[in-house]
Amino acid sequence: MFAAEAKTRVEMHAIEHATQRLILRYTGRHDVDVVRQTVAQVTDLYATAEVYAFVPVLIERDARHILDEPQE
Repeated sequence: MFAAEAKTRVEMHAIEHATQRLILRYTGRHDVDVVRQTVAQVTDLYATAEVYAFVPVLIERDARHILDEPQE
């Protein structure tokens, strides 16, 4: 396995764990698909990040901010 592939797997694993935590946190407030879609949108914002070490944490934080916004 190439180092880049391993890095990608670790990142994807971390993002999936963050997604699961968000799903549990927002059960009853947001549909699972809404949470997953929000995470995907935020993940796209970091696609060109040069340093990716903290991106999964930033994705979870940004998704929480979006999901915590009052619903109209």
